Amino acid sequence: MTNIENKQADVTLVVTARDRFSLAVRSLENLVAVTRHPYKLIYIDAGSPKSVATDLQRICEANGFQYLRFEHFLSPCQSRNRGHHMSDTKYVAYIENDVMASEGWLGALIKCGEETGAEVVQPLICQGMPLHTEIHQAGGNFTDDMDAFFKGPADSRRLADKHLNHQGKRIDEVELKRIETQVCEVHCILVRRDTFKRFGDFDENMPCSKDHIDFSITIWANGGRIMLEPSSVVTFCHPDRHNPVEPMDRPIFILRWSPNWQRKSLNHFRKKWGLESDPYFDKYQKLTKWRYHDGVVRPMVRKLPLIGHSHKVQSIASKAMLPMISALGTHLGNKQASQTANWVSEEV
Repeated sequence: MTNIENKQADVTLVVTARDRFSLAVRSLENLVAVTRHPYKLIYIDAGSPKSVATDLQRICEANGFQYLRFEHFLSPCQSRNRGHHMSDTKYVAYIENDVMASEGWLGALIKCGEETGAEVVQPLICQGMPLHTEIHQAGGNFTDDMDAFFKGPADSRRLADKHLNHQGKRIDEVELKRIETQVCEVHCILVRRDTFKRFGDFDENMPCSKDHIDFSITIWANGGRIMLEPSSVVTFCHPDRHNPVEPMDRPIFILRWSPNWQRKSLNHFRKKWGLESDPYFDKYQKLTKWRYHDGVVRPMVRKLPLIGHSHKVQSIASKAMLPMISALGTHLGNKQASQTANWVSEEV
């Protein structure tokens, strides 16, 4: 589908990076191939390798898309905000560059938005291979009692770690229908553009962890609604043996999940919503390095002949490498922070 000068579009697709670039070209080609509903597209390319950037720009130019290139990395919230600031349609559909969509995905989201009037609509998000078969997330909750969360004493607020409904199940094992959901995953969502004028932008003080929960709470706290539309299906290609983190991905992956970015996100989130007393954060702070192990250490060790798939070898390598990777992540995070003011002034 060629989208040049598509004046009938009521939705702008904003494509952003989550934590890598190696799937970006394949993901964009997939979007062009399967998306039938009229749309505009803004591609926010923040720091991809030159070879990837060349292909992305070529595809965008061939289809009449807007391509915005930054030579530095941006956090996901920064990229999302730049995208909707450039849009002029009724809806904005966000999709990350490691997501593969299925036929009819966008039209189903728009239909749900029109019929329900919801501020946000989320598709059924799958994971792994084959595409569109195993559930990653089909709605979920950020709290067991939403009335108590918003109306009760702030020091009694508690998060419920139940935001990944039906994860790991096959689509044909569960019966899904259009329902309200407390939490949306931002791998792919549809948002009414005027929502940002009413409720504000994505919070750029949260460069990584829990930005999706923060966004979801913001919607409900302001009287909005989030809907799950399971007739729209996409697949998040999370890092695994089918789609591992490649060498080109390591700089952005290590920055995205760096200790200081995670601490900044969690601390800001906790204070913002009055969750200082919630023990959830003590538990989560202990899990901040698992992505480094699964995304960086394990793929590297697996390449070792004969011994690479040994759990013992992977454990030893993890203990040896994680401190170095964490130190690199801290360095990249500090460097990013020191340069942010210059980038902002350049954009202005």
